[in-house]
Amino acid sequence: MDVMSVAAMSISMHQGQLQQAVSVSLMREVMDQQTAQAAALVEDIAQSVPSTVPGSRLDILA
Repeated sequence: MDVMSVAAMSISMHQGQLQQAVSVSLMREVMDQQTAQAAALVEDIAQSVPSTVPGSRLDILA
């Protein structure tokens, strides 16, 4: 192995690590957005049912 092939292998490995780090970061951001949207949806559903109607309680924790 010469120096150029070692350098090329190192660059390739670092590019792969960077790509994986970016993918994980993006996935975390998407998951945070989905969590917020789900919480907002649950809140909207809970508010859409009048609390004075019998049987109107929605168990959102089950």
